Amino acid sequence: MERLTNAPFKLGLLGDKRVFKSPSPAMHQAALRSLGLEGSYIPIEAQSANLENLLKELWEKGFAGLNVTAPLKEAVKPYLASLTNEALATSAVNTLIYSKGGYIGSNTDAQGFSDAYLTRGFERSLIIGAGGAARAVCQAFRSKGLSVALTCRRSNAGKRLAEEFSFPFVEVEQLPQEPCFDLIVNATSASSPSELGEFLPRPGTGANAVVIDINYSRPLNYWKDLAVKAKAHFSDGLPMLAHQARLSFILWTGSDPTLEPFLTTLDNWVATPIDG
Repeated sequence: MERLTNAPFKLGLLGDKRVFKSPSPAMHQAALRSLGLEGSYIPIEAQSANLENLLKELWEKGFAGLNVTAPLKEAVKPYLASLTNEALATSAVNTLIYSKGGYIGSNTDAQGFSDAYLTRGFERSLIIGAGGAARAVCQAFRSKGLSVALTCRRSNAGKRLAEEFSFPFVEVEQLPQEPCFDLIVNATSASSPSELGEFLPRPGTGANAVVIDINYSRPLNYWKDLAVKAKAHFSDGLPMLAHQARLSFILWTGSDPTLEPFLTTLDNWVATPIDG
């Protein structure tokens, strides 16, 4: 793979209008500064319909790397030169790496989740969700050799994902209400009661348990409230965001920054809502 590893680096984030409110540009600019590297990381709004032409344009302009966020993580795959094992395992792409033949698609979400949260073993874990984010979390557990149960409102999709990873599936109505899980991961896009609607799983959490919502900066958060009621530790998705961003940065530049510039940026970051 022939990468563009000479500064100044052209880097960016592809997604819908939410890219303009993302902390990713500030994180990567801080990482460049920490290593004394010249370059820029910019948000780029994109739609599925113009992805092919846009990627060709960015490649011709010499963008060394791009992050891809929702809703384009799967839509981007047909326009790439190849996919890494990480992208194949998660069926999604969040990182594009320049190569002579076009962009190579990779995925740092699973490793980012593992580095952020799976630093110790868990006896009984539960993933809520069956979409692309849940798949990345499943891959993180499998890579660590850990077992985890799955549940979601879309039983058929959940059962297929659980079968693919050889994990058990639990119907929502069969979730135990007594304390039994020491790790619960919300891998859906829903954090507030209004987003969840009637889907309000109340799985019991054990002593010293952890509840993780992979979303971040949600003012009303059902999963945080669940952790408080269970006297469990709560974490949002910002640690995962920092870890996966650092992994992408290494793939693009060949340089290995510490996690500090990413975490410091997030500590000082204030989320703002998007109109419309």
